[in-house]
Amino acid sequence: MPYGAQQVSQYGLQCRFCGCVPAAETTFRGHRGMIVLMSFLHTKGPFCRDCGLAVFRDMTAKTLIGGWWGYFSFIATPVTVLINLTRRGKVASLAAPMPPPDGGPHRHPADPGAPLMARPIAIIGALVPVILILLVILVNVAGA
Repeated sequence: MPYGAQQVSQYGLQCRFCGCVPAAETTFRGHRGMIVLMSFLHTKGPFCRDCGLAVFRDMTAKTLIGGWWGYFSFIATPVTVLINLTRRGKVASLAAPMPPPDGGPHRHPADPGAPLMARPIAIIGALVPVILILLVILVNVAGA
């Protein structure tokens, strides 16, 4: 099976990364703000539970730290994070990944790693808008 190819066995969808079952079809998104420009990223499934959680946590953490740095990105970043949070449930509710019973090609599922808000990059990224709002308030109070 070529990397990224969607394979369906008699047991349902197989994960695009590891080939394990069960898998769910979803897409996780990322956003990068760059003052005037911005870029939107995505990774399409299907994902098993572990690979899906790994992609969700990685893309969302990177969005939290790098998504705020643009005028329109200040709106696009929370929307992207909310979209990912709603799609997370599709993979989080799956059973533990296991090799396809028909012996098809598979690898070890990805390590999901630490939960999203246990990652320093996500914590710092979530604090960015709070700090910016506090700075605006401080400047307005000092100027009044």
